[in-house]
Amino acid sequence: MAPIETKRNRFTDSETILRVISQKWWILPITMLLGLTLMFFQESDLQTSPRYFSLTKSYEPLDEAGPLSIVGLDPSLIKPFPSEENQLSILLNSETQNEILGKIKGEVDVTVTRSEPNFSLTSSQGAEGKNQFSFVSYGSSSYAFACVEADPINCEAAIDLYVAKLVSIRSEATKSGLQNSIKLIDSLLASPRNISTAAIEKLTLQRDALNKSIELVTGTVKLVGISQYSGGPEVTSVSKSTYLFGLVIGLVIGCLILLQLVFSDGKVRGAKQLVNLVGYKQFLGELSAKNQAISLQHLAAAIQGSYMIKKSTVLRLVAIGGEVKSEQSAKSLAKILSCKIVSVGQINSLDAKSLAATTDSPVILLAKKHRSESSELQNAWTVVEKSGNNILGVILVG
Repeated sequence: MAPIETKRNRFTDSETILRVISQKWWILPITMLLGLTLMFFQESDLQTSPRYFSLTKSYEPLDEAGPLSIVGLDPSLIKPFPSEENQLSILLNSETQNEILGKIKGEVDVTVTRSEPNFSLTSSQGAEGKNQFSFVSYGSSSYAFACVEADPINCEAAIDLYVAKLVSIRSEATKSGLQNSIKLIDSLLASPRNISTAAIEKLTLQRDALNKSIELVTGTVKLVGISQYSGGPEVTSVSKSTYLFGLVIGLVIGCLILLQLVFSDGKVRGAKQLVNLVGYKQFLGELSAKNQAISLQHLAAAIQGSYMIKKSTVLRLVAIGGEVKSEQSAKSLAKILSCKIVSVGQINSLDAKSLAATTDSPVILLAKKHRSESSELQNAWTVVEKSGNNILGVILVG
């Protein structure tokens, strides 16, 4: 088996794993930042304030005709004019809306709905033992004002104006209904038919009660419910747990990417990895920039141990995986070995003439740490060896 084909397992080579992580550590903070950013986008939509404000207020009108039952009048028979349904129509017509919204700066959309009163079916014993059935209403209708806008101040102002207009409409309608009842009583009192004194007194009392009710009518509606909601998630609404989840997901993804890089990484990361690739005998040593003088001495000793160096010897240096700036180092090494050292260039730029074998001219391959690919080293080894050259070994250039 050729030295370059030595088997290795990346996942049992802790040095390779640590060197890949040391080179690619920046992947973890980037993936964590991406996870955090995605959570931020997902939960907040980059909103620093609510996208809309929803306000709903419910009002129940006062039954101002109810007290008339004290003087024997049935309040349910006194109908406001216009009716409650038509009062709502007046409130929502374009003329009234223009009048209300003209007092507010900006556009506001207010929805007004009215609920119907509830009814119950009652039965009673009538004449001759027959059952009589009747529908009796209980409770009263209520009004709901809903506003959805960006500005809550406009909603408050618009609803208040709508309520004030409703109170005005109800007041006039209730007074009109009471006036109609007074007209009926006046017509009965002026009737030529004989009416008992007791009936006249009762009608007079009822007329006085109706007149007093007109004075007391206000059209008042009472606030019975309010709900408000700030629509759309905000930046401040994103919880810490969401951010933590994004960081954890980013960390997991980053670790998976690093694991994939460890498995697929083909670069020469260190001396141990290079020894695994080419074998111990073909590894000449490492040229370190930090301790270059000693490194050159060690390399010279290794080269002399693998090949008889003469003054006529010409050592050819072939770079793998990018240009290696080794002119000064080559001169220093040539001085130590007392021979000539020539930098041929990169393996990818060499032609057949440059690769031709010559007498007493062995080849040394230069692998650049963190740049040279193991596949490039294998290809260079094969090309140089098949061309008849003697390969002394490989130097790792840091």
